Amino acid sequence: MGQARNICLVGHSGCGKTTLAAALMAKAGSKDIEFDTSQEEKDRGHTIDLAVGTFKVKDTSITLIDTPGGDEFIEDIYKGSPIADLTLLVVNAEKAVEVVTERAWDISGAAKRPTAVLVNQMDRENAKFDVALNAIRESIEGKFVPLQVPIREGGDFVGVVDLLENKAVYFADKSKKDIPADLAEFAEEARGILIEEVSSFDDELMMKFLEDEPISSQELATTLALGLAAGELVPVLCSSATEGKGLDVLVHTITEAVKPLPGDASGTPRAVAFNLANDPYLGRLAYVRVVDGTLQEGKGLVDVATGSKIDVRDMYAFEGTKQHRVPQAEAGMIVALGKAEDVVLGATLAADANAEVFEMPEFPKPIYSRVILPKSQADVEKMSEAIRDISQTKGTVIVERDPVTKEMIMQAMGDIHLNTYIERLKNRYNVNLETKTPTIPYKETIRKQATARYRHKKQSGGRGQFGECELRLDPFDEGYEFKDEIKGASIPGQYIPGVEKGVVEAMEEGNLAKYPVTNVSVAVFDGKYHPVDSSELAFKMAARHAFRDAFDKANPCLLEPVMHVDVRVPEEFTGDIISDLNGRRGRILGMDPEGKVTVVRAEAPLSELQSYALDLKSRTQGRATFQMEFTKYQPVPGNVQEKVIAQAQQQEEE
Repeated sequence: MGQARNICLVGHSGCGKTTLAAALMAKAGSKDIEFDTSQEEKDRGHTIDLAVGTFKVKDTSITLIDTPGGDEFIEDIYKGSPIADLTLLVVNAEKAVEVVTERAWDISGAAKRPTAVLVNQMDRENAKFDVALNAIRESIEGKFVPLQVPIREGGDFVGVVDLLENKAVYFADKSKKDIPADLAEFAEEARGILIEEVSSFDDELMMKFLEDEPISSQELATTLALGLAAGELVPVLCSSATEGKGLDVLVHTITEAVKPLPGDASGTPRAVAFNLANDPYLGRLAYVRVVDGTLQEGKGLVDVATGSKIDVRDMYAFEGTKQHRVPQAEAGMIVALGKAEDVVLGATLAADANAEVFEMPEFPKPIYSRVILPKSQADVEKMSEAIRDISQTKGTVIVERDPVTKEMIMQAMGDIHLNTYIERLKNRYNVNLETKTPTIPYKETIRKQATARYRHKKQSGGRGQFGECELRLDPFDEGYEFKDEIKGASIPGQYIPGVEKGVVEAMEEGNLAKYPVTNVSVAVFDGKYHPVDSSELAFKMAARHAFRDAFDKANPCLLEPVMHVDVRVPEEFTGDIISDLNGRRGRILGMDPEGKVTVVRAEAPLSELQSYALDLKSRTQGRATFQMEFTKYQPVPGNVQEKVIAQAQQQEEE
């Protein structure tokens, strides 16, 4: 077998990644090329799901991993970049640095993963390579070394200056000529930067550079490959995927300068499941990169993290974008494992249970939530399996029932992201759902001690019901505790469980707005019983009423969930973001500069953050991101509490 190279294409929506992938494969003679195959992708006209396609150039098999460019679909870059030999950051020649350009760089280049930049769409009227390159250097911290300078004549993209060879190459006849006079100065400056940056990665070259000794193109290329593999040097190339221009040099760079990720081809089989997908014909597929050794059909593997056994039954390689069965897959290859229901996203699969885990980055947590409601009984019956299929294959889509409100909540990275999967549930599974804003899971508690006594007595012929208990409620640090402080036999021991059951039932709905009660210590310290009419049920009823009476006397209040929020924001928006958080009843905990962004740490009530994903995007042109997680419950301000109680009463009346 020849060599294998895996290239992850990343960049903002509209930069031409999918067009580039198709152009590269078509140029290599591939015939089965179809990346955006889902109904949602066809309806929306852009990539939604990670897709894989393979083509060959001489003895090198090149697998392209095409990722979505929408900022809410960022998870596929987290999947593809870590397992790729090269992350190719594609930028629009007219727009240069966009939202996903920056975010993709944070995942790839900033993490020192081998990364190159391709300035695409050089055929466009307002394409300016030098402007795009400067914008990249100003916005992103990295050693960007151009390998080419585009040649434009009469507005047409006709060739490139190869800075390694220091020659002009024209697409029409692939001839190498002298550099055009109008580009000579810029090309000389760009080549000087190239030599200086590459030389800094090798002591011998640096000595030659400092002493003005000639450095060959081969020396530059060899050292460039080392710097690229270390994630220190970032080559910059240019192309027009729609016109098929600049692709030869790109392929040459992939085959010559890109080194495979470290791995032992003759070692014990080990692979990483970087992506899961539900194929309409093949079922659950696990896309794996073989890291070490050779995977074989019929041979078992183990999930290194859990110890679960995984049977390798069907294995598919790619020709173009179509799968075909293969009996084995060697180190460096990307294949899909069929019947992969037991494979977990991101799992390391190996023949040796003690094999080293292939570290994958954590996905960002979803930040936008909606209640999902089935439209009919038929949708209820199909919903669970359909939701499980999606949530198991997507790291940033979570569906769970809120323990307080009992609502079924779908969480995603934004409204577009969430609505896309609502559409998929309809298109693929015929499950129709409605969505609404989630109810805030408030809780109720008390602020002072109170006691209450209640007698439950009922006589309706025959054996009656009798139970009397006195409870004391105290504020409690966290959760709930029940104490039996009965002295003597005012309440026999067999009825105490009934008292606690009544308390627990009463705590399910507080008196203020019917939210669960928490942070209460409850003690039963006195009572009465009847030798015939008393029962556990009677004491449960008495305790329920006694708790509610005491609760009203104990200065009750609402508690609201508070979230810890980390906002990564470009410096120019920092003041606006802090002001906005303060307006959301937030508390700023601190600010940490990280390069050209500031991380603002804060706490704010969940009720003020339900639309934050959309509002933050609007305020910062989509350039700021945030993560939030629950941190605590705290008392609701009086004016807010009045509104919540009034709203709860209105809903109850309706």
